[in-house]
Amino acid sequence: MRKKVFVIQNEKIMIRVDPLVFPPSPHGTKGLGGNIRVSRGETVLDIGTGTGILAILAAKMGGEVWAVDILDSAVECAARNAKLNNVDITTWKSDLFKKVPKRKYDVIIANVPQELLSSKIIKKLKPEIITEMHGLGDGSRLLLKSLRRAKEFMGPTSRLYAVVYTMSGWRKSLKYISENYSAKLLDSCSGEVKSFVYEDLEWYKSQPEIGIYPRGNKYWADLFVFELRLK
Repeated sequence: MRKKVFVIQNEKIMIRVDPLVFPPSPHGTKGLGGNIRVSRGETVLDIGTGTGILAILAAKMGGEVWAVDILDSAVECAARNAKLNNVDITTWKSDLFKKVPKRKYDVIIANVPQELLSSKIIKKLKPEIITEMHGLGDGSRLLLKSLRRAKEFMGPTSRLYAVVYTMSGWRKSLKYISENYSAKLLDSCSGEVKSFVYEDLEWYKSQPEIGIYPRGNKYWADLFVFELRLK
């Protein structure tokens, strides 16, 4: 397994990436990771932990961290990376919040898949990578499901950190956030779409739900980072 060092909010994090686990992306490291705030002793739940990079960041900030993922390979990868970084996080397998014990968390991190994958692209990928990338439906289904369930695990002062990516049905996601949460926009950024988009570019250009646009001879999408609280 290859090893890579990330620096997020001045915290050095070493990650060994499993070939069956989607590697850290700028969305998680710079977008979400750069804006998460965790105070010492706060309880933190990381949904869709993947390599565990954001759970490890939260632990280094002083949080008491639980991290879940639907894939066994991701749960194992996150646990290994926690040990590599000398932090304690509790990991277990769960489909989003399904097996999360009912309690209130100070901080919830929901970096769930929001890519819209065409049938052509799906045929080329391993099932595990599809699970780690595909947001289902128009790409926003997993985020919307997470936003609905998260409220059950939040108290009056809880903070939910999430991103909305325009490679999914982003308008639907923003509408749900505005109607159901007290939302603070922490950051926004633009970046080139992932390489697989160019393999089925005409299909992606024909999808009205997503927001991609040309910049020179490349295509870009936007990312919005939110801190959400209960209304």
